[in-house]
Amino acid sequence: MNKVVGLKFAKTNYIYYFKIDDKIKFKKGDYCLVKTSIGLDIGKVVIPYKLIDSNELDIPLKDIYRKTNKRDMEKWEKIKIEEKNAQNIFKEKNKKFKLSMKIVYVKYLFDKSRIIFYFTSEQRVDFRDMVKDLAKIFKTKIELRQIGVRDGTKMIGGIGMCGREICCTSFIQKFTPIHINMAKMQKIALNQSKVSGLCGRLMCCLSYESEFYKESLKKYPKLGSKIKLKSGMGKVTEVNILRKYIIVETREDKDIIKKIKISEEEYLKLNLENKDD
Repeated sequence: MNKVVGLKFAKTNYIYYFKIDDKIKFKKGDYCLVKTSIGLDIGKVVIPYKLIDSNELDIPLKDIYRKTNKRDMEKWEKIKIEEKNAQNIFKEKNKKFKLSMKIVYVKYLFDKSRIIFYFTSEQRVDFRDMVKDLAKIFKTKIELRQIGVRDGTKMIGGIGMCGREICCTSFIQKFTPIHINMAKMQKIALNQSKVSGLCGRLMCCLSYESEFYKESLKKYPKLGSKIKLKSGMGKVTEVNILRKYIIVETREDKDIIKKIKISEEEYLKLNLENKDD
């Protein structure tokens, strides 16, 4: 078993694990200086101690250099200011070269050996000339990364229509496909403003209860289907799985339509009787 500490980095809610030196004790909220796959960075401790089996690790664990000190944190605050300035410079260069890029986030590595510009665009962008200009200004390795609109919104953050921080920023680690059928199944009004998130795509929360609806609907007849009642045949016009009932319309004659409310328990019993018949 490996003793590890779990860290999170700026603009991500994914937890990365690093080796623990038994001489150093960590607590939640500590900041540490580590060597990541892209270079030197600062991470925040979210899991102070954990045992992980070697089989659960995709790649070899990296070491934590040390806890940050006052000088490290002061440098980090200055880097954050420089990142904002770099974002404004990027916008100016984007206008100069007339490129269709929207800057989302700028990240400087702690040792300033690299600066990464994250941007969104509806199309592929040839930014080679722009990179040359940026390299002259920042005098370090320049990297431009095109990301999807959902990833861009995840980095920026915001408040959803529910009044809470959007899910992708607060806890979602990996995006899954969201389909309009998920909204239809839950009988949510197919109004774009009601089913779209800040990213303009279908809201991730549409998937949270879709499996429940999918399984629950198997107990009930489909809308528009006909079922046999004691009084005759009826047409299903409403299915409410939360309140556990269905509405069936029957015709007593040409002019009179009767609506009958049948509970889930009553329907299951009726369905069983029809099968026996």
